[in-house]
Amino acid sequence: MARCTALYSSKTRHPAPRTQVELARDVLYLTYPDGRWQRVNLHGCQFQTQDATCNQRFVRHLVLSHPHRRIDLITPPDQGTIAPRAAGLPAAPGDAAIVERPAWDALADWLASGGRLAGRTIAELARLSCVASAQFAVVIGELAAQVAGHLAWERCGPMRDSGGVHDTLGPFEEAARTSPRAADALMAAMAVRASAGSSKRRRPRSR
Repeated sequence: MARCTALYSSKTRHPAPRTQVELARDVLYLTYPDGRWQRVNLHGCQFQTQDATCNQRFVRHLVLSHPHRRIDLITPPDQGTIAPRAAGLPAAPGDAAIVERPAWDALADWLASGGRLAGRTIAELARLSCVASAQFAVVIGELAAQVAGHLAWERCGPMRDSGGVHDTLGPFEEAARTSPRAADALMAAMAVRASAGSSKRRRPRSR
């Protein structure tokens, strides 16, 4: 008797090679699994996000478009749920670069915000720092220190500022466990707060 194959069997049995992303504010660097890399200028770039399918799996699809170039980034198919034919979603291009979901989310959010850092929460800044370049991670960390300082002031008051800041930077401490760039951002944030605390201690008393 012939063996029946599983319905909607996935063609992605093993994790597909990932493309690494690095964001330098208005420039995106892509490093492909074969060692090739590409520089993408995000200024004036058009983008679109949509649901799609790849290897019979649901994925999220990000399209970056320049006048003479198009780049497709998708979330890992091996992590997506099975997509039946009835879903009717477009298929992602076969040469689309596969990016880890947290990095894909951070990049899509950055593009949707117009490349703005203002108004972001500590958790959002921590997530962004994971895909940032070394220099951009420092900028993010310095901003996070300011945001954490304001939050600590509101919650704890001026006399307990340093302890409150340390607690508020928790998302960066969590991200730093797996991301070197988040660790760079955390160090930058702590350096800013240490410098601010030192300035307060050295401030001369008014007579």
